[in-house]
Amino acid sequence: MKYRLALALLILPLAACVTPEQKLKAAVEEFKQKASGQFVSETTGATLFIAPIRARMVTDEAIYVERHQGTGVMSRIVDIAADKDGNIRLTALTFTQEGQWRELRENPELLTALLPKDVRPAGTCTITPAEDNNSLTFSCGGSAVETFKRL
Repeated sequence: MKYRLALALLILPLAACVTPEQKLKAAVEEFKQKASGQFVSETTGATLFIAPIRARMVTDEAIYVERHQGTGVMSRIVDIAADKDGNIRLTALTFTQEGQWRELRENPELLTALLPKDVRPAGTCTITPAEDNNSLTFSCGGSAVETFKRL
């Protein structure tokens, strides 16, 4: 009986162990959950749509970002990576043929056909969800930082 108790006490801490890779993956998942949704800018009236996506031929972890404003639509795939300290790094990818991918929001299954030749680097993005999860700040590809409220 004593051996079972000792064994149980040794195994218990191991059950709660989380590898560094799991922590980084959890940080990426938490970011995707907090950043996803529909938002509107009170200053410009622009709308922002962010959704997690699977585009395995292009990136392991990503979100699809679509920003609508009077001047048109900006759409990007944003690659998400966490550095060893758990900080989220966002890299924007733009489509090489914009018109070919216009229907991604309505037909997300198109992402399964997306290949590396269909995108090119477009700088970095900054997406920072607020603590209360009701807004975020957004900037992509050198645009000015703008605050968006969740719809």
